[in-house]
Amino acid sequence: MAILTVSELSKFYSSGEKQLRILDKVSFSVQAGDKVAIVGPSGSGKTTLLGLCAGLDTGSAGSVQLFGQALEPLSEDQRAALRNEHVGFIFQNFQLLPTLTALENVMVPLELKGRKDAALRAKDLLAQVGLQDRLGHYPAMLSGGEQQRVSIARAFANEPKLLFADEPTGNLDAETGQKVRNSCLI
Repeated sequence: MAILTVSELSKFYSSGEKQLRILDKVSFSVQAGDKVAIVGPSGSGKTTLLGLCAGLDTGSAGSVQLFGQALEPLSEDQRAALRNEHVGFIFQNFQLLPTLTALENVMVPLELKGRKDAALRAKDLLAQVGLQDRLGHYPAMLSGGEQQRVSIARAFANEPKLLFADEPTGNLDAETGQKVRNSCLI
C-alpha cells in the first residue's frame, strides 16, 4: 500500500495578471520503506512539493493522499493532527520557536501527543545529534548548524512513519552532516 500518493498535483500563484505555475500535474507514489529524492535547480518547486505532500499547504489542482487519507477535504487542524501522528518534517529554514530552548523545541510534538517521557526522549534525540550540552540554549544562541540539528531531532520526536527533509544537512559542515546521517536519525 502506498503511504503517499500524489495525483496530477498542480500549484500556481497569481502575480498581477500573470499566473505563475510552480508545479504542473505531478504524479507519483511512495511505498513504505522507499527512499525518494527530489532534485532540481533552485526555484524549481521542490520545497513547495514537499509542503503540499505533508499537508502544510494545499494544491491548486490534483490530489494528495497521505496514509490513505485525502488531504484536500481536511481542515488545517485535521491535517496538523495527521502530520503529528505520521509525519516528520525537517525544514530548510529550521522553523524553531524562538522563545523555546532547544530541549523545549524538541519536546513540543511529544507534548502535543501527551507523552509523559517528553523531556527524556527530547534529551536523547538531542544527544544523538551532538547537542547534549545545548539543551537550555535558545535558537538565537545556536549556530545555523546547531539549529538544523535541533530541527532534525524534533522531526524524529514522534517516530514518524514518513520523513520529509528539505535539505536536512544543507547548513551543516561535511563532518557534522556525516555524523548526523550515521546517527540513525537520517
